[in-house]
Amino acid sequence: MQLTHWLLLAGALGATAHPSGHAHLHRHARREGEVTFLKAVHNPAPPPEPTVQAQPEPEPKPSVAAAPEPKPTPSAAPAVKSEPEQDSDSGSGSDAYVPFCTESKNKVKRVTYEQIKYTGNLGTANGCPWNSNLMVVPNSVADKYKYIQKYKNVAKEPYQVVCGNKMGADGENTGSFKVAGQNQLVFTLQPGETKTVAADKNTQGICAWAANEVPTTSHGQFAGVWAEFDFENASNEGWSGADCSSLVAQAYKMDVPGCRMSHGGIDSTILPGGIGDNAYTIGMEALDGIGLNIAPGKVVIDVYVGFSG
Repeated sequence: MQLTHWLLLAGALGATAHPSGHAHLHRHARREGEVTFLKAVHNPAPPPEPTVQAQPEPEPKPSVAAAPEPKPTPSAAPAVKSEPEQDSDSGSGSDAYVPFCTESKNKVKRVTYEQIKYTGNLGTANGCPWNSNLMVVPNSVADKYKYIQKYKNVAKEPYQVVCGNKMGADGENTGSFKVAGQNQLVFTLQPGETKTVAADKNTQGICAWAANEVPTTSHGQFAGVWAEFDFENASNEGWSGADCSSLVAQAYKMDVPGCRMSHGGIDSTILPGGIGDNAYTIGMEALDGIGLNIAPGKVVIDVYVGFSG
């Protein structure tokens, strides 16, 4: 089975009309009339009018590149990267800081700005494996990382969470698909349990979840509900962003679990069934300016898995 006709929607990077101050790079795949959605780049708000008292923020300079036409072959049982077991409050593993693979002092070659400008950080610099820029870390040392999401199961049943870069190991928009040789980060949250996912800088990805196991579409894309994230985007002057999205599940008429992402007093929420607030739900495929817009700096996002209100 192959995916075809990847398109980049024009004008997706314009944020001037959106009060939340960020936009998304819209991409979608078509196969036999069906559509799956991916959202990526979060842009900072346009600068305010200059005044005597303050200097305006510099305006970002995003660039749009036509998405290539990937031809992944979905695999029924790909390998997955699992995290070590840890206590729901503090983590039962080592309390030591674990560096990302690309931080190793034994490796010196770094990716260039041109290489990461459109694909972001895939964790593959210095010979590291794809998706090594995302990992579950002990909750007790979470504050040692600059970009973290705290996933808490607020439902009454176990939830599986699958996390991956939006761009796949093949450099195409296949990171949210089951593809042979592509190892997503997979973990399970028991009711009331919290696990922390740390991301390296310039990481754009998603975590999908559903009760017991995350289903896939007929084309092998993870469905459920998504937490989308974009940390320290190199092409947007270090801004970050996040949102809940049910576009994939609703496009395929699949069940939508609940999601809430919170940062700085702002929430992005989807209730079970697909009713959303400041989040991407069916009918919002062409909209921008939705979700969390986060200025450069340390980011901690609280993610409520199985949220129901």
